[in-house]
Amino acid sequence: MILCRAKPLIVAVTPVRSDEPKSDAVERLLDHVAALPFEIAALLADRGFYAGASIERLDAAASVALPVIRGGKQMAEKLDTTISYWTEYVMYEGSERELRFPLAVCVSYQQGNRGKHGLLVRAYVACDLADRTPKEVEALYQKRSAIETAFRTMREARARTSTTDPTVRLLFVLVSFLLRNLWLIVRWGVLATPRRGGRALPAWFRFEVFREWIDHVLDDTLDRKWEAPTNGVGIPATYSQLDAG
Repeated sequence: MILCRAKPLIVAVTPVRSDEPKSDAVERLLDHVAALPFEIAALLADRGFYAGASIERLDAAASVALPVIRGGKQMAEKLDTTISYWTEYVMYEGSERELRFPLAVCVSYQQGNRGKHGLLVRAYVACDLADRTPKEVEALYQKRSAIETAFRTMREARARTSTTDPTVRLLFVLVSFLLRNLWLIVRWGVLATPRRGGRALPAWFRFEVFREWIDHVLDDTLDRKWEAPTNGVGIPATYSQLDAG
């Protein structure tokens, strides 16, 4: 997914088999993106890619922000702090796979958010982001929330099926992503009102409204008719005699 000026668009999707490394999937996706006419400013990946091979492949393509998986004595020591700071983390230390990368440790106050108080300590793999503060790295990664929103709306448009055929299921996902991309383009490129500081998006043009439009067009194009089985009896004759009294 590409996130450009708060407009998340799906530009590449790849299936991942259960028996293949995620780094192979990363390789395929980055090959697709490399063919597109723009440069990558940063890669924002989720914890599922917190592995040495994936981090190395992502780092070779662009700057990387990726939350760590907590675990181990070394990580616990890094997170035992009351201030944000930069440090280095060594993954697979002492082995042939040893990997060193910059670690941005961010400390914030929960201030009663979700009923929680006290310090909240997070850490991020932060390759080629040394010109930023740890808090700026965290702010960069939080832009990924727009990507999570995109996945939620995609699920609203995804066709439901009982088939276990992965090809069919992937096809339905691709169609739903294309519908969401089209909605974003129409909303911003066609309906949004130009103004100083950025276009004003139409609040009324929700994804739900766009889907209803698509349904109406399909009804007309496919000449769809809705049928339902009747009870074969209808309204009893006694109901035709009105009681005036």
